[in-house]
Amino acid sequence: MAIETISYTISAFVYLVFFAVLLTDKHRGRTKQLLLAATFMSTVWTASISVQTIVGAYYPISQFFEILKNLAWLSFIISMLSTAYAHSVSTSKSRDKVIRSFLVVFVVIALAIYALTQIELQTGVEGGLLIAVHLLAAITGIVLVEQLYRNMPSEQRWAIKYLCLGLVGSFTYNFYMYSDALLYQRIDPVLWQTRGFVEALLVPLIALSVSKDPLWSPEIFISRRVVFHTTTLLASAVYLLFMGFAGYYVQEFGGSWGPVVQAFFLFFTILVLVLFLASRRIRARVKVLVNKHFYPYKYDYREEWLRFIRTISFGDEHLYRKSIKSIAQIIESPGGMLWLRQENGFFECVDAWKMPLLKVREPAVSSMVRFLEDNEFVISIDEFNNEPEVYNRLGYLELPRWVNEISPWLIVPLIHINRLIGFIILDHSTVQKRHFNWEDSDLLKTAARQVASYLEQLEASVALAEARQFESFNKISTYIVHDMKNLVAQLSLIMSNAEKHKHNPLFMEDVIHTLGNTVHKMNKMLNVVTSKTGSGKASNVDVIPLLQELIRLREKANSKPMPVLSCESLSCDIKADKDQLLAIFGHLVQNAQDATPDDGKISIIQSVTDEQLVIEFRDTGHGMDEDFIKNQLFRPFKSTKGKGMGIGVYETKEIIHALGGSIDVESSPGKGSCFTIKLPKA
Repeated sequence: MAIETISYTISAFVYLVFFAVLLTDKHRGRTKQLLLAATFMSTVWTASISVQTIVGAYYPISQFFEILKNLAWLSFIISMLSTAYAHSVSTSKSRDKVIRSFLVVFVVIALAIYALTQIELQTGVEGGLLIAVHLLAAITGIVLVEQLYRNMPSEQRWAIKYLCLGLVGSFTYNFYMYSDALLYQRIDPVLWQTRGFVEALLVPLIALSVSKDPLWSPEIFISRRVVFHTTTLLASAVYLLFMGFAGYYVQEFGGSWGPVVQAFFLFFTILVLVLFLASRRIRARVKVLVNKHFYPYKYDYREEWLRFIRTISFGDEHLYRKSIKSIAQIIESPGGMLWLRQENGFFECVDAWKMPLLKVREPAVSSMVRFLEDNEFVISIDEFNNEPEVYNRLGYLELPRWVNEISPWLIVPLIHINRLIGFIILDHSTVQKRHFNWEDSDLLKTAARQVASYLEQLEASVALAEARQFESFNKISTYIVHDMKNLVAQLSLIMSNAEKHKHNPLFMEDVIHTLGNTVHKMNKMLNVVTSKTGSGKASNVDVIPLLQELIRLREKANSKPMPVLSCESLSCDIKADKDQLLAIFGHLVQNAQDATPDDGKISIIQSVTDEQLVIEFRDTGHGMDEDFIKNQLFRPFKSTKGKGMGIGVYETKEIIHALGGSIDVESSPGKGSCFTIKLPKA
């Protein structure tokens, strides 16, 4: 049989199989119909050439079929190109119309040339015009395929790259063959005979690209067992063929030892092949390879992930229970247990769903825990009991006694940043013959990592809440210490003057009044600590008398420079705690007196604007720079004074903000400062 006949017969058979597989798909879009037409015309064209080589006669109809085949493939590419242009915002809609018009003109020219070259076709020798038509079709195809790949969105190119490679390969080969024919006015017989093999070789690339598109994927089922055995036999055949060539080389160049070495080499080849085929591990890897690359996935991952998120994110149950359910539902397990790492170095069962809550502890240094953390491997108890070597090749694994007692199905590790924080134990699935494979394991490990992040976030939230409680308590304690410092200063002043004025009735009256005020403030502080709140009982407070009382207290303390009060209003009520408000105003005046020399000035200016009370505390002290105001002034334990805790301004800001007000500062070194407080009117 001639090489040409074999070449085009193989090509026709491959195209016919591809066409039959495409017919199994129920989707019937425009692009799919054009693909069917192009595949059918390719089958007819290669079959017509094969027939004419068998009968030994030349029929011009095969050339006509080739033109139709080219037109069909160009129409298919243009249909896909129109879809690609639709995704391109910068491309004008008129481009698609221009290409279609060009195709119509090409069809008219091709048919006219075909009519004019019928006389030359009768001789069996292609004329220059017909060769030019085929060459034009090849060039057009290459340009259109390049435009298709360039204009396709980058995230979709993976689906068409093999299609573009197959079409470009076919058009490029035709371009080379017909360019050579146009140059020498004859078709190279070697190129012509080889073209059938080239076409047959490129069809699988097109088919591979089609299989990646869910709208084109053929609805045809081939048993996994058949594919597994076929793959195994094919690999064995390739192995034996390679070793056969090696044996032939040994025999030819081995001299007198050649036959002996060849016999030993043949026995060694068969022995290695038998060992490989008898290995469970290799067979398991081949099965995973077949399932991963030859079949669609068993899960709808979008649906599974949405269900997982719904389960773990919604509902009134505790996160522990929802974590178990979200993992168990993936493989239809009826129940499970959640084990988490505790501070004592053990893993304990913290919750269970439709399984007993065990009261045992698993050490963090046990074989099972180390295996889960090192390998992140989902342990199937049934598989471990039947094929322990599958797990022991990853590291030594010994299951605890309690695992064998409850006889679960799976142990899923919860890994967070390469650290095992726990594991979930699942009960056997209620679905009959529910097989656990690599896809189940991958999905469980991915979901388990997400669950681990949720659990770690929960632990971090609990720790943060506790830290905030301690922070609140520490803040209250700091405020109390700060206020106690002022009370101690008052009592120290009394003690320093007691020896000199203890017989003075007016002094003793002032002492009793001061002690009563101190006891009142200390009782109030105790109430604050007991209730764990930083604010007193709010009521309507007239600020004007409060500021006047502040001035009297400063005069009684004989502290200099004495503040001067200037009020715009006769009265102005705000809602606040009176003692608390007097304390923070006192802090600001005390700070101003500490920063201002005795001959300086301190002014307290009250005004009202936009339904707000505005109070300005101005001084001519040493001032503060912008960096200190921005980064340190309102932070606790920062102070420009040599003494003090640096908590007064921070406490003032917190109280003012709690009242719905604001505090602003203007200051320059050597020019004094101005604290402006704005509070909403009651």
